[in-house]
Amino acid sequence: MCVRSMAILCPSTAIYHLLFSSLLLFFSCYVSIIPVYGAEEGKDGFHSTPVSSLLPKNKCSASARGGSQGLPITQKYGPCSGSGHSQPPSPQEIFGRDESRVSFINSKFNQYAPENSKDHTPINNLLDEDGYFLVDVAFGTPPQKFKLILDTGSSITWTQCKACVNCLQDSHRHFDPSASSTYSFGSCIPSTVENNYSMPYNDDSTSVGNYGCDTLILEPSDVFPKFQFGCGINSTGDFGSGVDGVLGLGQGQLSTVSQTASKFKKVFSYCLPEEDSTGSLLFGEKATSQSSSLKFTSLVNGPGTLQESGYYFVNLLDISVGNKRLNIPSSVFASPGTIIDSGTVITRLPQRAYSALKAAFQKAMVKYPLSNGRRKKGDILDTCYNLSGTKDVLLPEIVLHFGEGADVRLNGKRVLWGKHKSHLCLAFAGNSELTIIGNRQQVSLTVLYDIQGGRIGFGGNGCSQ
Repeated sequence: MCVRSMAILCPSTAIYHLLFSSLLLFFSCYVSIIPVYGAEEGKDGFHSTPVSSLLPKNKCSASARGGSQGLPITQKYGPCSGSGHSQPPSPQEIFGRDESRVSFINSKFNQYAPENSKDHTPINNLLDEDGYFLVDVAFGTPPQKFKLILDTGSSITWTQCKACVNCLQDSHRHFDPSASSTYSFGSCIPSTVENNYSMPYNDDSTSVGNYGCDTLILEPSDVFPKFQFGCGINSTGDFGSGVDGVLGLGQGQLSTVSQTASKFKKVFSYCLPEEDSTGSLLFGEKATSQSSSLKFTSLVNGPGTLQESGYYFVNLLDISVGNKRLNIPSSVFASPGTIIDSGTVITRLPQRAYSALKAAFQKAMVKYPLSNGRRKKGDILDTCYNLSGTKDVLLPEIVLHFGEGADVRLNGKRVLWGKHKSHLCLAFAGNSELTIIGNRQQVSLTVLYDIQGGRIGFGGNGCSQ
């Protein structure tokens, strides 16, 4: 009989403990290299994502709560818009218009761009299904309601007037100055003297009209008398059906942000919704009430013509794919810089950065078949997959690393874009030099603009708060 005494183990017991410890060490090492999903999913940089969740939805979700406070935001051709819209555009139409807007923004950086192109934004390129985000506002006494495109790249708010000669396509709403007891013709801001405006766009679309001043009603408690806006008389080109004008949220003097600064302190936030839900546009204290859960990065100055146009510049430092930093030199993003734009659909990266992202993404997705479909004219997405035989795709998370440690994590529809399982594409594209963070990568995030504080904040699940 073996006797244990004073911590001295008998041989059989010692062997047992040695074997047990070895097995425990082996299993610990083995388990540590197995990717764990479910509750801890995403820690290794991948997400198991139902392929069906990447496709457009045709029914408005009953659980959509994004518009419970603030101004509700809907996608133009989504089932929640309630606008009686026409057939959505094809991907080629979307990409073509998106490229047109990007080219116009790029031209503002080009020192040889014509002088008269300054301060104009190609609103017609705020793309329908994935690019038009609409909000309802009202002007006048009594209020007249309109559906306007939300645009951070424009500093003028305008809608079409009843006296329009060439009116916006398929829009039956017209502002009637004679029906408002508070309307006055011309400018009401001392530093602006022009009574007329003319906004040309880069595909021969234009909006021409008169400035006027009247009461702006965002919500019943948010009413602003003597708000200067454009009253469109002559509109040419395609601005999209069911659209009445533009809500300019840029940094310019005539923007909604500047004209409401006395109350809102130049602070606003939005959550751009998926097509089957509703987002929200918040101003002032309603927006800042969300700030504790956000990660902030500084607003920075951009090149002259772009800065003058009211765009919002931030510092993008690097990108990760599946938890692996690409180690792109920050100088690649620094000149001319990075803008956040609600009107561009697909995020554009300088070619060097896009090539690195594309290579890393393809490596992470190597087990999935590429789409055999031929690229059509106008396609800008060049990394596409056929997931028709896949129920759940293990999708690498993409992280945008901004200054001050503000990391924006992208997955699901913010990574892959498409209308069919057989053709789902990486939702990024290359550009010459300028980086543009498009609305596809902003969907379902809270994005807060604190202009006086010189910062922009990002947070997740914004449309469900």
